[in-house]
Amino acid sequence: MVFLTGDTHGHIDSQKLFDYAKIHKNLTKNDYMIILGDFGFIFYPNPDNAKEKYQLKELSELPYTILFIDGNHCNFDRLNSYPVETWNGGKIHRISDSIFHLMRGQVFNIQNKTFFTMGGAQSYDKA
Repeated sequence: MVFLTGDTHGHIDSQKLFDYAKIHKNLTKNDYMIILGDFGFIFYPNPDNAKEKYQLKELSELPYTILFIDGNHCNFDRLNSYPVETWNGGKIHRISDSIFHLMRGQVFNIQNKTFFTMGGAQSYDKA
């Protein structure tokens, strides 16, 4: 199954990802949660930030795979530091074995459905 949700902004609204796993008990890594912008867990300037590493480990242990499209509150320098791979027809940054950044302007085939990724927005509070 493929599920969609909006902004998690890191830990601010990530509880919904854990709640979803509790509600839907039969999910596997072949099920996908697509976060439509502002994932928020690749945020700190230092990739060795202990809090971020811990949070990413917790998310990786969820029973499903997390896919995310970047939003206007992302650390693009950090995202772009990950190697680019091809996955299901489009380019990704693999954050972990079960967390992928779906790069902008790509077309993915996920469970026989076509998804086009288009990120970007202006934010009045980004500065």
